[in-house]
Amino acid sequence: MLDTVLMILEIIGTVAFAVSGSMTAMKRRLDVLGTIILGVITACGGGMLRDIILNKIPSLFTSPLYVIIAAITSLLMFIIFYIIKDSSIFVKKWYKDLLNITDAIGLGVFVIVGANVTLALGHSNAFLVIFMSVITAIGGGMIRDISVGKIPNIFCKHIYAVPTIIGATIYYYMLRLDAHIGAVIPLVLVLIITIRLLAYKFELSLPRVSFKNLENKE
Repeated sequence: MLDTVLMILEIIGTVAFAVSGSMTAMKRRLDVLGTIILGVITACGGGMLRDIILNKIPSLFTSPLYVIIAAITSLLMFIIFYIIKDSSIFVKKWYKDLLNITDAIGLGVFVIVGANVTLALGHSNAFLVIFMSVITAIGGGMIRDISVGKIPNIFCKHIYAVPTIIGATIYYYMLRLDAHIGAVIPLVLVLIITIRLLAYKFELSLPRVSFKNLENKE
């Protein structure tokens, strides 16, 4: 039962991150192949980084289902935008909302997936499990941003990594306290998505140094 739930969650997260990655690609005017690749990277990159760190063959090579789902999702997004042909979409509120909503869903889902994959491999160290959860969630988005020449959101925008750290920590310790996983998963998902979307809505960011007379180049 748990395996089925995790598979469904991973499919949802893959689609969500593929939408986020492909939309970013089209905004940066990448071609159809570039759009598909960036969608796949965003959806599968975090899991690949996690598996490499854990000395495991990345699952995207042994179980290509999620790569296929990400590629198909990205291609469909490209077709939709290719038909619309309206660059003003990228400044509209619904575009920004969709980008951030899909990103939030992907973050929440892959924190859960990352923790369970790490625990299933026999690792129980708190720092390792939490770190792998966060890497699984933010790794793909980080590679996406670097690929298009953008400072990754985790370093500068809307407390991007904070909800994943909070969610991963709560998830790990609730499981250690023998809380029912069926209750923990939706709780952590809602928590991460809510924090991420509230940060987007109210433009919340971590403190940073503000230098006088220094223009923001972002």
